[in-house]
Amino acid sequence: MAVRKKKIQNIKLVDFPEEVDEQNGIKVYGETSWENQLAVLSQYLHNNVYIGDEDSKQEIIYAIREFLERKKSNKDEEITDEYVIKVAENPIAYNLFSDFFKVPFPNPKFGQHTFIDLFAGIGGIRLPFNEMGYRCVFSSEWDKYAQQTYLANFGEMPFGDITKEVTKKYIPKHFDLLLAGFPCQAFSIMGKMQGFADIRGTMFFEVATILERHQPEAVLLENVKQLTTHDQGRTFSTILRILGELGYHVKWQVLNALDFGLPQKRERVIIVGFRSQQRCDAFNFDFKKKTYNLKEILEDDKDIDPSLFASDMILQKRQKQTEGKTVFYPSIWHENKAGNVSVLDYACALRTGASYNYLLVNGQRRLSSRELLRLQGFPDNYKIAVSHGEIRRQTGNSVAVPMIREIARKIDYILNNI
Repeated sequence: MAVRKKKIQNIKLVDFPEEVDEQNGIKVYGETSWENQLAVLSQYLHNNVYIGDEDSKQEIIYAIREFLERKKSNKDEEITDEYVIKVAENPIAYNLFSDFFKVPFPNPKFGQHTFIDLFAGIGGIRLPFNEMGYRCVFSSEWDKYAQQTYLANFGEMPFGDITKEVTKKYIPKHFDLLLAGFPCQAFSIMGKMQGFADIRGTMFFEVATILERHQPEAVLLENVKQLTTHDQGRTFSTILRILGELGYHVKWQVLNALDFGLPQKRERVIIVGFRSQQRCDAFNFDFKKKTYNLKEILEDDKDIDPSLFASDMILQKRQKQTEGKTVFYPSIWHENKAGNVSVLDYACALRTGASYNYLLVNGQRRLSSRELLRLQGFPDNYKIAVSHGEIRRQTGNSVAVPMIREIARKIDYILNNI
């Protein structure tokens, strides 16, 4: 016991610095950050009853101390080494995790199937699987604001940089399904059939590495439609080839959010793979198309923040550009890069880097944070934990939840019945 106490006392916050990318002015949340310590508590400690090595024990003890000291209820209380060790040895008995369950979408305590959530964003791919009772045993997302949103809704702080081995070490040995909405990137060596050398240095390399090490039964990947034609199709062909070399039989399809009841034209390529050829043969992308209704996702104008209404100058410009065009009501007015305005009964795809005024409701105002989330199919009990600007960026990066829900149901049926 005395040895443990000495180790705790020797650990100082300065020994756990946060990394900073000075060139880009971006804080990079590495393995030593508070965010990663919270990930240890909210994920790893939940999913591992026995922590074997001493280094991991000391890391958990440090994380618990930091967490307890940051909790307001403990602000004026002394956190002794003895108390921290007791909590570390039996965190559930000491109610350490109570903060993590006061969320709209808590992780099921027991799940028939388990999954990991890579490039997690704000949890759009995860959400339908949680609804079916699947248990998430690891998540990773580097953006600190997306981490905040994820924590507020799922009670888990995602781990940070998945390219680091120290992050990958927290992935459990066994899980059933890998989920990933990885970025579209060029591959430096293309078409040379060199296996992993073809994809090294890309985010898909991280996905492939984890698939090779853990060999889950199934994989679900989501990306922009343009991935299929990127670099004259060579990028996509390489991805499919690598998945095959890793032992996965795959099917893919470009799907549109409009066909899943959302008033948003958002086309995404979905790749589904199984280690079993029989299971892959049983999977299909046949879905009954659902109608969409823009009115269902719109809030009443009287409830909208006045700052979201367009200026008189923008209103006059838009009205002039729509003269002679068919105008729907309600409608979304969309301005493309060329400055042309379309008036539609659905929204064009949400984009992260788009002009603040490129989508206007009835030509008068910008979409609210709740409307942006509804456009992606997030339920109204999904918490808004960041600024409106961040919600715009996060929803632009996210997925159409109803689309993923339909795919998840098919995967679930196959895993349970074939």
